[in-house]
Amino acid sequence: MKKPPTPEHLPGSRRMLTLFLQLPPEERQRLQTFAKLVGRPMSWVVRDACRLYMDAAEADPESLNPLRAGGPKLDLANAGKTPQGQRGRPVATLGKK
Repeated sequence: MKKPPTPEHLPGSRRMLTLFLQLPPEERQRLQTFAKLVGRPMSWVVRDACRLYMDAAEADPESLNPLRAGGPKLDLANAGKTPQGQRGRPVATLGKK
């Protein structure tokens, strides 16, 4: 006997996909501040921003050409890396005890 379709297979389903993002601390703070300003959760802000970005890109695909042609605008060697604090013993200062 065939099972009835589950809700995620029905057209117009509102089932959400889980997506994990990694943001630098300053971008996360900016996102949290904006989410508080509009009174919505961060997931809603990200989802809405992604939807607006894709709508604009679909309306004018030529606007993405500078992104495609120029390649990445960041140094791939340092992408996603946060600066690390100095480890080890502190540097000795002269004349201070």
